[in-house]
Amino acid sequence: MPILVFLYALVAYAIGMGGLVWFILFQGDFLIPATVNTGTSVPLLQGLLINLGLLLLWGVQHSVMARPAFKAKLASVQPESAERSTYVWASGLCMILIALYWQSNTAVVWHIDALQMPLRVLSLAGWGVSVWATFQINHFDLFGLKKPFEALSGKASGNKQFVTPFLYRHMRHPIQTGILLGMWLQAYMTAGQLLLTLGMTAYVFIGLYFEEKALVTEFGNRYKIYMQQVPRLFPRPGKRVRKGEALD
Repeated sequence: MPILVFLYALVAYAIGMGGLVWFILFQGDFLIPATVNTGTSVPLLQGLLINLGLLLLWGVQHSVMARPAFKAKLASVQPESAERSTYVWASGLCMILIALYWQSNTAVVWHIDALQMPLRVLSLAGWGVSVWATFQINHFDLFGLKKPFEALSGKASGNKQFVTPFLYRHMRHPIQTGILLGMWLQAYMTAGQLLLTLGMTAYVFIGLYFEEKALVTEFGNRYKIYMQQVPRLFPRPGKRVRKGEALD
């Protein structure tokens, strides 16, 4: 059974990472032929309903599957070590569906031709920050490979610890910071792309509200002090945790 769970986790990781890369290129109108700014524009109401449905699917998947009640129900039908992998492939599938079925609206909202290259570099750097941040806290745990590997090898790593590596000493949620930078730093923005950006931005802030409540529940006063010391999304002078500084 552990080997099957590990193989399942590898497939889930491939779907999750593949969906993420596809979404980044799709949303940023970069490299691939079919992006958020290609295709034929559809009637406004039709496109709006389909696109809002795709955003709702993303939000429901992320919110419902993160709830303890859903995790408990999932644990009754699959090994506990596979729970995160199921979340990862479902997230990847949602991103793939957005890339496949997003309805174009090519009305130009803004176009800053002189900043095309600098903003492209900064946008990709933002996504790079998100990926970097996952490795700072444990990329393979976040993407569902750690527990299946531990089950396969028979070595458990113990309870989750609260840590503040480099990025997390300057901002509490660098993954989301990178997402926002990656999506908003566009020299060319259409109405369809703006709707996708606004929808994902709304989800980031809604998700952070519930995530921080969960973190306070898990880590208590330690996390409350961290919230007072470090800004949520963007670094500010004098607001950070120094390396080795105690939080309690």
